[in-house]
Amino acid sequence: MAVKRTIFDQPHHQSLELLATQALADGNISRAFKFADRRCRILPLPEPHCYVLRSEALFRMGAREIAISDLAKALEIAPDDLGANRRMLAWARGQQQKHAARTLIGRERNFDVLRKAIQILMEDGQRNFANVIVTEETIEGWALWQENSPLTISISNETHPESEICEPDSRHPLGDCGHAASFRIRRLKSAIPQIIELSISGKAFHSIRAAGNEIVHTPPVQCRQSAIAEVHQVTVIVSIYCDFEATRVCLDALLREINSTGHRAILINDASPDPQIAKYLAELESEPHVEVLTNTQNLGFVGSINRAFNRVDHGDVIILNSDTVVPLGFINRLATAARSSPDIGTVTPLSNNGELTSFPIPNAANPLGSYEEIERIDGIAAKFNTGIVIDIPTGIGFCLYITRACLDAIGPLSDDYSPGYLEDADFCLRAHAGGFRNVCAPSVYVGHAGSKSFGLEKRALVVRNLSLLEQRFPQHRMDCARFMAADSLRPAREAIERRAAAIACHPRLFVTGANVIAAVARRRARELGSGAEPALILEIRSENARPIVNIINAGGGMPQSLEFNFATSSECEALTNFLKCIEPSVIEFLDPVGTPFQLVDMLLGLKVPYDIFIADAGLAATQQGRVFASDVLFMKQYENENNSRALFNTPNESESWTDRWKGIAKGAQRIIAPCAQAEAFAASVLPGRIIDKIDCGHESRHPAIPTQRHPAADHLAFVPVRSCAYEQQLIGKTARELGRVRPDLSMTVIGATLNDIELMQHTNAFVTGSVDPDEIERLSAALGVKYLFISVTRPLFAHPILSAALSSDLPTAYLDWSMGRSKPKEKDLAIDPRLSFEALLSALNSWMPGTYPVSPEMLATGTRA
Repeated sequence: MAVKRTIFDQPHHQSLELLATQALADGNISRAFKFADRRCRILPLPEPHCYVLRSEALFRMGAREIAISDLAKALEIAPDDLGANRRMLAWARGQQQKHAARTLIGRERNFDVLRKAIQILMEDGQRNFANVIVTEETIEGWALWQENSPLTISISNETHPESEICEPDSRHPLGDCGHAASFRIRRLKSAIPQIIELSISGKAFHSIRAAGNEIVHTPPVQCRQSAIAEVHQVTVIVSIYCDFEATRVCLDALLREINSTGHRAILINDASPDPQIAKYLAELESEPHVEVLTNTQNLGFVGSINRAFNRVDHGDVIILNSDTVVPLGFINRLATAARSSPDIGTVTPLSNNGELTSFPIPNAANPLGSYEEIERIDGIAAKFNTGIVIDIPTGIGFCLYITRACLDAIGPLSDDYSPGYLEDADFCLRAHAGGFRNVCAPSVYVGHAGSKSFGLEKRALVVRNLSLLEQRFPQHRMDCARFMAADSLRPAREAIERRAAAIACHPRLFVTGANVIAAVARRRARELGSGAEPALILEIRSENARPIVNIINAGGGMPQSLEFNFATSSECEALTNFLKCIEPSVIEFLDPVGTPFQLVDMLLGLKVPYDIFIADAGLAATQQGRVFASDVLFMKQYENENNSRALFNTPNESESWTDRWKGIAKGAQRIIAPCAQAEAFAASVLPGRIIDKIDCGHESRHPAIPTQRHPAADHLAFVPVRSCAYEQQLIGKTARELGRVRPDLSMTVIGATLNDIELMQHTNAFVTGSVDPDEIERLSAALGVKYLFISVTRPLFAHPILSAALSSDLPTAYLDWSMGRSKPKEKDLAIDPRLSFEALLSALNSWMPGTYPVSPEMLATGTRA
């Protein structure tokens, strides 16, 4: 007899997947959704089938739009995933459905599904279809066409074209859609790539480029270590296919560079369909340092670059994307970095869109900026990062400098990655295996718009090639993770930002500690930041007992990596000078407990108008700030946490906390309260002071899930915000006691707790895992929740999760930090946080009239009559 699996069987994530699959098979859709949804929220990161599982449950629940969004997430991870594409074909409309149909044409083996995909694409005007699989020995597949002519299959390697004729097969499974045939032909040996093309009456409708299938043995080339002393002309290689405007901007900047330095460029027209590109490149053939190559057929990025490699027999090379913008002097500075050590094989500059070398936000596509801005950042980088090279796991091909020694030893780009993507990583990893270093030169900054060459095909190419790369270099992913965790380029980014970001941008400056209030500050900054008044966040945290101040641009621009050690006088002076340079328009204090008075005094010394935002009880002094639910008063962890937040204030300062902050508040131009509770709380601390109440409610931007029909049993959802020991204590104790006396009550925690598994093991509450604010309302509907209990155990206002829960249409219970001075919404339950736990439990029970009425005595004893 099979043992029934539970969510506590290890590994936990696999148990969730298996239980969700079984629930779908049994028709228990709500149970399937619950398990699949948690799986999509926890580590390890969900795989495509996890999102497909959840989408299946959502679709059966009637939430078609959200189910399709889950399929889109699955396809972001694996564009060729059959399960996701089949469902997208069946459920979606428009471009999503067409893209799924095109993907399935190339992968599907079920002819019924293929027939549906063909129908969709024929309605869109496509007439001919094919699926071609190339192996080392054969070329096989099927084709469907409409013209009354046989199919021609041609194979060429640029020198020996061959072809075969294939007649239509009336018995083919797709014969009812037109002329169809399956084929399987022998593939000739070729040391160079082959083009397989399908055509009807001389008109090609499908082509595929395959790597050579014959191994050519070449003698190894010895690494020429003397390259460090050699100074050769550098050749910049640019493969060009589309996007005329980006190409023109790129080549205009490149021509200025090579004409001023004497280096040269090889430009490859990779059979571009844009006549503007062909005309522009033809005009450049007369340039003295430019050679233009034209491919008679599209070779892809790999084929084009390798063709250029064959024409460069000496000197270093740079592979440059046609959508980059280069600054003056970039070639010589990259060359200097490359020649700083004989074991350097490749050099990559910083860029706005350079993956590992991205600036200012690493591993992200930052905005390109103007040519003048690129030159400005590059000039600062050249001055303050000169002579610095930093080892990176792999170079990045948007602008990849390759030394002659490395190119001779490693050889061309691998055709296995054709037509493009990750061939640069493969080259660099082969170089590393051959004893060469891949480095970043943060003294150079190159703009990069981001590739548009492959459109919707890009993700599929990246995923396919990533799989190949990981097979060859299984440690690469871990190496990249370690590099990102170490953030070795942060000092170089900071060196640029200390100068580049120190301009009078007149931002609103939000001051917070590195705690739960930081989420409130980020929300405020996003809401108020604009081009006219950018928003910067000043966040102070403790690192190895040192007070560290970070400055972050909430809009994504500079700065992102600024860091000042507030414990040293020189860094305090540097921070002061930086803040004077940016000239804040307003300073907004959100976290009195988390902000040391030394920092407050320094900020007030700037003589800038300031506001105080009531985000928690910190303004009430450390002693009064310890207001929280009476049931967790006995816990001692709070004392330690509060002391760590006030790490930089002396005991004497703490004793005069109230007087000091009341004095600071007198000078504030505004006391801002984000809700009625915060307004009442502020009024109790600052009597007589006008409080500026604003609306920080939550508005969901996501589609709703139709409310599910569940059994009559009530369903209570706890909403944690801090995910701390106090919330764990309150949720756990409440769930256990209610569970004993209310067997009718289902319970869920919408969010993450301090220890999800422990809470689920010791109560009958299920924990969803981390949620975004926008998900609370629709997740409540999907789970059949009827009541919410916001489990915040001490004052907190305007946190995104808190605001989303309070804005819900569901009856909501919460601890009322206004002590009755703010009126709750109809059906809501405002609980006095000074109540005993038994009284709190009784209030919750009375508020949720269920099948089993429970008296206060029963709650106190945990028994039923």
